Order: sequence, then structure tokens, then C-alpha cells
Amino acid sequence: MGLGFLILVPAAQIAETGVKVGISWLFFVYLIHTMAELCLSPVGLSSMTKLAPARIVSLMMGVWFLGASVGNFLGGQAASFYGSMPLAQLLTVVAIVPMIAGFLMFVFRKPLTRLIGDS
Repeated sequence: MGLGFLILVPAAQIAETGVKVGISWLFFVYLIHTMAELCLSPVGLSSMTKLAPARIVSLMMGVWFLGASVGNFLGGQAASFYGSMPLAQLLTVVAIVPMIAGFLMFVFRKPLTRLIGDS
């Protein structure tokens, strides 16, 4: 997701000069975000059903979707900064946050895998 927003940073810098940017910027961002969603959603739902105790599988799937709604809420809160900082700076911050989260998940993947066990 961070890569998609990072692609928009140069487009925002161009747009801030008053030059119109092409629709291809959004096409590539939507392509990257769609591919990321298609990779993340099935794996996440599968993990929820695999790792949750049998009696609360449906609850944990609900928690997965609750996480998506919290993410959308936080995205709306981030959008409130649109008028207070330059667009390129806002997009840079919005790109860096998921990249840091992804890096942390990569760093902690082995300890998390050990916690999951052989299920």
C-alpha cells in the first residue's frame, strides 16, 4: 500500500506547480492497491479461520473486518490533514507508515511464526 501512495508523491509535486497530471498516475496506484488487497485479504481471512479456536472462528473473522473498518476510519482522520500540509508531504507520510508496518512484520515474522506453532 505504501508503494502506491509513494507513486503519487511526484504527481502531487507536479500538481502543486499548477500543471495537470495524467490519469495514468491513478491507474497505477489503483493497480498496486488492488494487487495488494488481493494478496492480503485471502491470506488474512485464511489465517483467522486457521488460528482461531473452533468456537470463535466467526467472531475472529468479524474482528478481521473490524480491523478494516478501523483502518478506513484512520484513513479518514489522515485525510483531515489535507488542508494543513502540502499534498506531497501528506502522501509521503501516508506512504511511509504502511512501509514501516510492513518492515516490522517482516522483522517479527519468525517469532510470530513460532508463536503460531504447527497448526
